[in-house]
Amino acid sequence: MKKLHIFSTLIILGACLFVGTVNAQVKQETLKEACEAEEISCDVQDKEFDDELLNVYIFRGDGCGFCQRLLTYIGSIASEYEDKINFVVYEVGNNEDNWDLYEKVGAKFGDEISGYPYMVIGKYIFNGYASSDDAEIKEALDAYVAMESPYDVVKEIEAGNLEEVEKEIVGAKAKSSTGIVLAFIFGVVIVLVMFMGYTLSKKETIKK
Repeated sequence: MKKLHIFSTLIILGACLFVGTVNAQVKQETLKEACEAEEISCDVQDKEFDDELLNVYIFRGDGCGFCQRLLTYIGSIASEYEDKINFVVYEVGNNEDNWDLYEKVGAKFGDEISGYPYMVIGKYIFNGYASSDDAEIKEALDAYVAMESPYDVVKEIEAGNLEEVEKEIVGAKAKSSTGIVLAFIFGVVIVLVMFMGYTLSKKETIKK
C-alpha cells in the first residue's frame, strides 16, 4: 500500500512538472486570438504567422484596460497591413517565459519593464497606451513597412544579440525632441551673448 502511495505521488508530481513546463513556454497569440481572450470586438482575420512578413510585437496582460484599447485600435487598422505585418501578441501576466522575453525586449531599448501594454514596431516603442498615440502608431507602422532594412528585436534576441539599441522617434514626439534641442541651443547662445556683453561693458568701465 505504501509503495502504491509513493508511486501515485510520483505520478502527480510528474504531471505537475509537465503542466508547469508546458505553461511556462513562450506562447504567441495572433491579434484575433488576443482579442477573443480579452472578449473585445476586433474585425480581423484569424491567420497564421507568415515568416515572409514583418513582425510587430505587443505585450499585454489579461484584463488590462489599456491593453484592450490598444488591441481594439490595432484591430481597426490591421486590415491595411495584413499582407505586410504579423501582429504578434504575448500575454505576460500569467506566463513567466513571456515575461522574461518582455524584460529582454525592454532591456534592448533601455526600458525598465513594470507594466503593459508595450508595443514594438521595429525600433519605435509605445510604452503604455492612450488614444492620443493613434496617429503616431499609424505613422510608425507606415514608416516600418517602408524601411529597406527593418529591425526585428525578438529575432535579434533569439540570435543572442542582447546589447542595447537606440530607439527611434516618430511624429510629434520627434518634432518635440527637435524643438527642445533647438530651444536649448538658442538659450545657450543667448546666455553667451549676454555674458560677453557684460564682460565687454565691464572692461569699458575699468578703462574709464
